Amino acid sequence: MPEVSINLNGKVALITGGTRGIGKSIAELFITAGAIILVTGTKKEEIEALNKTEKTCKVTYLYLDFSVEESVSDFINKTLPKYQVDILINNAGINKIDLNIKTTDNDFDLLNDVNLKGPYILTREVSKQMKTKGYGRIVNITSIWSVVSRSGRSLYSLTKWGIIGLTKTLSIELAENNILVNSVAPGFTKTDLTESTNSKEELKTINSLIPMKRMAEPIEIANLVAFLSSNLNTYITGQNIVIDGGYTNV
Repeated sequence: MPEVSINLNGKVALITGGTRGIGKSIAELFITAGAIILVTGTKKEEIEALNKTEKTCKVTYLYLDFSVEESVSDFINKTLPKYQVDILINNAGINKIDLNIKTTDNDFDLLNDVNLKGPYILTREVSKQMKTKGYGRIVNITSIWSVVSRSGRSLYSLTKWGIIGLTKTLSIELAENNILVNSVAPGFTKTDLTESTNSKEELKTINSLIPMKRMAEPIEIANLVAFLSSNLNTYITGQNIVIDGGYTNV
């Protein structure tokens, strides 16, 4: 029987928003699977500090803020050409919870820049590298709010639905180059951000609404992302895979 294991040996993986939460868990798992990872973050001081403390050839931290046009331009034109990316994980994202009538044009611009325009530009440029090699794996992190929605999620859902559209279109355009493009839609996930922005009672309520009666652990999201990015995935493309403990089925 052939051994079944995720092997990312020698693959260069670019993970946006990988300094905390789900992105950090993805980065850590990719390292154990043998990948060489490039992790982006939005805080320059933190990036500099991480590069000093994480002294390993397996990980490099890079500054990239999708809300700052100059940052995106510098990354695309100066930083990205230094690397040959095999795997792209578009994980960086922000949220804005408010009724549509209370949102502003600035709110729209910010969420669009970070959640949709930024990944669109980065994917466009990285896919050019992948096409020359005839290989690539792209995984976009969406959300359950790209499948269902609720009051106050108009801006966030709009951007995440847009990412699904990008995923499906690119899966068609890039398939002949052996580039598989998928998205992963996490449900409620046990991160520091989730726990810091909800009271104990609110967390208890959220858990009660999930059929499995608990939130996902970040590693559970990372495991799915790793599979889609690995040697084990040779035919899945254009899918938005929900991982939510059954929440969207209720």
